[in-house]
Amino acid sequence: MLKVFILCIVSIYSEPSGDFILTQNRDESVLRPSSETIETREVFGEKFTGPVDLVSNGTWIYYSQQYVCCILNGAYKKHSHRPPYRKSRGLVILDLLQFKSIQSFIDTIDLEGIEPFSMIMIDRNSREKKILVWDEIQKHTEDLSGESLIVRSSTPLYTEEEKATHKKAFQNLLEKTPKSIFQLQDQIKMLENNKFPTVQSTSITQIIAAGKDINLKFCPILK
Repeated sequence: MLKVFILCIVSIYSEPSGDFILTQNRDESVLRPSSETIETREVFGEKFTGPVDLVSNGTWIYYSQQYVCCILNGAYKKHSHRPPYRKSRGLVILDLLQFKSIQSFIDTIDLEGIEPFSMIMIDRNSREKKILVWDEIQKHTEDLSGESLIVRSSTPLYTEEEKATHKKAFQNLLEKTPKSIFQLQDQIKMLENNKFPTVQSTSITQIIAAGKDINLKFCPILK
């Protein structure tokens, strides 16, 4: 069985106007296939746009008419991967599309039997930003709406020191443009190493929201 990682580094720069740039590295097994282009699909009567994981038929990042959402593997502490799980996290992220608000999703969604994850959700209308962390026991939530910079790194892969290094790199970035942020995410991408021999950054995705306009850039690193 192919072991699933879905490990990531995500950064979000927000302007006082509510405009934001979300950029995410997907660190994954190089053996796991995923689409090399973005797709627009429909679930629960709602359309979403993003790359598609060809194993689970889900995704790790997308935008819809109402939401922008991305997911990272793990909660606050490293956990043991113990399949089978009831549902892929790449499908859980799409369950948000059934709900009228982020909070109703958090209150209602049943996560029993789901592997730990951290899910960042943005409401495009209200610009509300929240993170839902599931640790296999309970849900933890935090309102991120007031933060101009959000940097999160997946716990199963990165140490606390590495997480702090990532955040400092973004804090020290002088020019907060889509290009400079994308370049920084590319610089800190994970390369194949002895600790995780078959895992590395397989793609970088960037979502730029300005007013009512939204654009998604998807760059596969491995083809």
